[in-house]
Amino acid sequence: MKVLVIGDIIKDKYIYGTSKRISPEAPVPVVTFTQEKTTMGGAALVYDNLKSLGVDVEMYDTLEDHSIKTRIICDGHYITRIDEDKNADGDAVLQRIKQADFSAYNIVVLSDYNKGTLDNSKKIIKHINKFDCKIIVDPKRFADDYEGAWLVKPNNSEFYKFNFNEWKGNIITTDAGHSVNATIEDKEYTVPVETVEVSDVTGAGDCFIAGFVYGLTKGYTHKKCLEVAVKGSTESVKHAGTYILKREDVEHTVVFTNGVFDILHIGHLKLLRHAKTLGNRLIVGINSDSSVKRLKGNLRPINGEDTRKESLLELGFVDDVIVFEEDTPLEAITKLEPDIIVKGGDYTVKTVVGNELAEVVIFPTVEGHSTTRIIDENIDNRS
Repeated sequence: MKVLVIGDIIKDKYIYGTSKRISPEAPVPVVTFTQEKTTMGGAALVYDNLKSLGVDVEMYDTLEDHSIKTRIICDGHYITRIDEDKNADGDAVLQRIKQADFSAYNIVVLSDYNKGTLDNSKKIIKHINKFDCKIIVDPKRFADDYEGAWLVKPNNSEFYKFNFNEWKGNIITTDAGHSVNATIEDKEYTVPVETVEVSDVTGAGDCFIAGFVYGLTKGYTHKKCLEVAVKGSTESVKHAGTYILKREDVEHTVVFTNGVFDILHIGHLKLLRHAKTLGNRLIVGINSDSSVKRLKGNLRPINGEDTRKESLLELGFVDDVIVFEEDTPLEAITKLEPDIIVKGGDYTVKTVVGNELAEVVIFPTVEGHSTTRIIDENIDNRS
C-alpha cells in the first residue's frame, strides 16, 4: 500500500542551555547556550515516522516556507516557546492539488495545523475522493471542513470545540490519556493507554497517526491498528523533543496458549517459557471449572480456576491469564487476535483451534509429564 501525506510542515527548533543565576532585569533565569537542534514537525513528522516504519510513503510538497516553533530548554526544564508563523497560500495549494492524480495512493493523510495548507480542506477531500483513497485527517478546524474524509482523529479539546461530537463517520478520540476510543465501520473500540513517565508530548499525535496508518498498510484489523497507534504515541512521550518511531516500538507480538493447567509440571513450564521467547506478550487461556468438568469429568479440576490463574501469573513470564467458559478457546482467540498460538506435541497445526487466525507453533511434548498421568499415578499409589 502506498501513502501520501499532505499538510502543514513545521520546523521544531530546540535551544538547550544551563542557568546559574537570575537576571537582574526580571525574575527569569539567565540561560547559557549549550546546543541547538532542529527537527521537522507537523505533517513532516508523520512522514518521517511512516518512512522509519518502512511504509511506502511520499510527502506532498506545498512549495511554501515553514512555520518555526523554537523551544527554550534550560537544565532539562521547558522554559518557553517562540512561534514564527508562516501560513501557506491555501488557494495556490488547492489549485495544484486539483491538477494532481492520486490514483497511485491507497491512503492520504491530511495533517492540519491550521497554517494555510488545508484552508480548502473540503474541496481537497472532494478531489482526492475521486481516486478511491482512504483519507485520514488530524484536524484543527470544524468537523464540517472535513466532510468526505474516511476517518478523523480530533484530540480532547478539538472534539467539542470543533463539533466532532456530531461527526457521523469513522472517528478516533482520546479519554484524558486513559484510553483511546474509536468508532470504525460501525464498530466501537476502546484501547487502554499505558501509564508512563512523560518527558515531552511534542509530536505524540503525529506518532499516533503514523502508527495507525502503518497498521492499515500491514493489513491489521482496526483494533490492532489502534493498539499499534497507542504504542507509538506512548513511546514518543517518553523522549524529549520530537521522536521518530522504530518498528520495534510498535510491533509487539502477542503469543497465546491454552489448557487446563490443573497441576503445573515441567512440561507446562518448558512450553510456557518457550512461548514467551516467541513474542513480547504471553497470554494464557485456561478452561473454567465448569468447562473442565464437562471435558474431563466431575472429579476435575483438582485446583479451581482462581488458583490455576494465580499460579500461572506467579511464574513471571506469563503476562496475562484469561478464563474461558466455552469448551474451546476459539471465542477468546477471536477477541484477542494473537499473532502466534503455541500448543504441545500431541497436536498438529490443523487440529489446533484457531489455526486459521494466527501462526501456529507446535512445541515438542516433554515425555513422561502430563497432568492426567500424575493424577492416575497418585490414585494407583493410594489404592
